[in-house]
Amino acid sequence: MFYAQNILTKKGPLAKIWLAAHMQNKLTKAMVYSTDVDQSCEKIIQPEAPLALRLSSNLMLGVVRIYSRKAKYLLSDCSEAMAKLKVAFKPGLAQLADDATVAPYASITLT
Repeated sequence: MFYAQNILTKKGPLAKIWLAAHMQNKLTKAMVYSTDVDQSCEKIIQPEAPLALRLSSNLMLGVVRIYSRKAKYLLSDCSEAMAKLKVAFKPGLAQLADDATVAPYASITLT
């Protein structure tokens, strides 16, 4: 075996990375958010014990998949926030008459 067995255990430092490389569907959003990509890359580049080339390539694939999922989640969050901002600041909802100084409560409150 070309790696220390404790690296890929369920609580090991690269377990989520290996899971992303081999069983992408079992990866949850919480697992993706809790994975530190920088630290995982450091562990792959400078492992405690030598890693086989195939294992290191699989782990790099897992890092790429996790990074891709993080980017997708960020894009969806930003798109959702942008859509909410566009609805909140939609022109014409709180237009005042020329002689009015205060807008009605219902016209400026989000529902």
